Amino acid sequence: MKARSIVRLAAAALITTSGCGCALIGPSCIAQQQRGTVATLQGQVVAGQIISHLVRYETRGSQNDAQIAWDGQSPAAAPRIRFYATTAACSDFQAPPVVNTGACAVLASAGWTAIGFASTLIVTHGRGNPEVLGSTPEYKIWVVGEAERNAYYAITITWFFGPDC
Repeated sequence: MKARSIVRLAAAALITTSGCGCALIGPSCIAQQQRGTVATLQGQVVAGQIISHLVRYETRGSQNDAQIAWDGQSPAAAPRIRFYATTAACSDFQAPPVVNTGACAVLASAGWTAIGFASTLIVTHGRGNPEVLGSTPEYKIWVVGEAERNAYYAITITWFFGPDC
């Protein structure tokens, strides 16, 4: 009788600890995530200028996350620059409000918005949809300067794969 009670107690403890994500039985959710660096880009965009960077998509991940920063980005008087991702085939990107279509259709955007700034640009390609970025997956990040001021910027791109915890 005591042996059954001990087994039940052990089973209950096992279920409780593994259900809490304590990683006593297997890897935790966060431990299953994988990340790495793709590229670090930096430069200056002069007033009214549009420049681009060609980026090779890192296929070890299901997405590439681009962390965006520029000088003076958070104050109300910050330069209002924008960042857009398109396919690598885009050669004539136009600053919004122009609608870009085809190869220049916007895949993701970040930078200054009407309510502040978005600091992450996420490009998803995954491992099973090469029709978006091509068989050698690449994309372009377009940096659109504001009309009146220059700005220095930095873009740190990482790849990510794993569960969202």
